[in-house]
Amino acid sequence: MSITYKVDKFRDEGSNKLVGLLCTHENKEVLIIDKEISLVDGTSDESYVQQAYEASKVEIDAWAAQFAVKGKTFDPSNNSLSDPS
Repeated sequence: MSITYKVDKFRDEGSNKLVGLLCTHENKEVLIIDKEISLVDGTSDESYVQQAYEASKVEIDAWAAQFAVKGKTFDPSNNSLSDPS
């Protein structure tokens, strides 16, 4: 499974940094997820993005899990899933 992450939003919202991640799965499906991270003096942009990614990881993994089966062919004769021919 390959997911590309692009920063979609990056701005101050009161005492927080709003970080939006645009997640694109290798099958071209897209998820946009936003997280607010507490502003701390001296924190780098990369650190804010990393914190947003870590805070989003469970949701991203749950979204991506659907693609393990989506589009597969089910054969009821042997109860198996396979990639389409």
